Amino acid sequence: MKKPSRPRFAACAVTALMALASAVADENSPQALTLPQAITIALDSNIALQRSGLAVETRNAGVEQAQADYSPDLNLRLSENVGLSSSTEGGIFEGEGRWSDSASASLSSSLSLYDGGTRKASLELAKAELEAASLDFDRDRQALLFNTVSQYFQSVLRSKEIAIQEEELATRIEELERIQIDVENGIRTQSEYLRQQAQVSNSERLLAQARNTYANSLYALKNTLRIPAPQAIVCEDPYQGIENPDTLAEPNLSTSLAALQTRADLSAQRARLYSAEQDLEIARSGKRPSVSASASLGTGYSSNAAGSFSDQALRDEPRASAGISVSIPIFDKRRTELATVRSRIALQQEELFLDSLRLAAETALYQAEQNYQTAKLQLAASQNQLAATESALEAELSRYEAGAATLLEVNSLRSSRLDAAVAVEEARFALFTSRLGISYEDGTIETFLRDTLQLAN
Repeated sequence: MKKPSRPRFAACAVTALMALASAVADENSPQALTLPQAITIALDSNIALQRSGLAVETRNAGVEQAQADYSPDLNLRLSENVGLSSSTEGGIFEGEGRWSDSASASLSSSLSLYDGGTRKASLELAKAELEAASLDFDRDRQALLFNTVSQYFQSVLRSKEIAIQEEELATRIEELERIQIDVENGIRTQSEYLRQQAQVSNSERLLAQARNTYANSLYALKNTLRIPAPQAIVCEDPYQGIENPDTLAEPNLSTSLAALQTRADLSAQRARLYSAEQDLEIARSGKRPSVSASASLGTGYSSNAAGSFSDQALRDEPRASAGISVSIPIFDKRRTELATVRSRIALQQEELFLDSLRLAAETALYQAEQNYQTAKLQLAASQNQLAATESALEAELSRYEAGAATLLEVNSLRSSRLDAAVAVEEARFALFTSRLGISYEDGTIETFLRDTLQLAN
């Protein structure tokens, strides 16, 4: 069977894999990684998705086996025997006896004409299990896309945070150097210098923390993509316009709820429900009669009989038979009854699981919608906060240069500006991932990624 098909998001499968493979040879050389490349590598290399594909192949083999049950079987049997029998004058232990040999060959075939519906139900069950496994593969692929894109954007976010922290640290070091000169010239006090030195140390601490968070985000992404941990990679910014909420397709809850009903995992559970119905039908078939046809053709040879091998095998011994047999179950120690009870309970469990899965999916979709609307408000508020803080800092610096403000007031505004700048980047990330979460919950993530990030099929 062919491996389950999957849509391509970039025409870079070969080039992406070759580029990463060549980069592994030099683990100290950072390899630039684009989002289309990351998606392609994930779809080609992720172990969990490969295992899901193998499950589909296993179910396909089950369908082929169920289809084969409709065909008659054919068996060839060959045997040869050598024996020693006693004579009338003495036993074989007294050295008296006669050696003989015999051979036989037979060809037999049987075909089930009616088995109470077991074969039909078994085939339908196998097809339903194959459909469920294929849909599970589709949902696993969607989950992989969501995780890969989220981890990729997380890495981009953390790299931007590092840039903000580095810029802030450079500004505070520059200010520290200016204060040192002023202290030497008697313009400022030593306490101001020490206060600024503490701010520099705090910025260094925050920068180290940001670099550690960034490294951990890259490790998570590399684990998903099966890239060796020592290999250095750099994620390119995939979406420069993400800070503008208008660039994202606004979700429609009614449309998402309609799409949700055909989401892959819900459809897979419906297939399992149908499979359970067929299993119940198989259990019930134990009460029904069965009809089968059989035919055989055989011949044999014995040294004790008159005639040569060809005379016996081709003239005297050939035999053929054909027949039809009917089996009617009367008493089976309640096996059929108990199997029916178990199958009915399993069917009820699948029905309950479908209801539970549908409820959980709808709840998750409403939560994703709420998260998106909240992220929009947070982004707008963070941008306003950053703009106001920058204006206030600019004014406070002018007052500080004129001697009308203290260094403590300036540093407080600088810390506020730093927090606001980081908050803007985090809000941008939250906006995109929450919108991505809506498309994941309603099962349209592939379309969303193509339309939003302009990824090719």
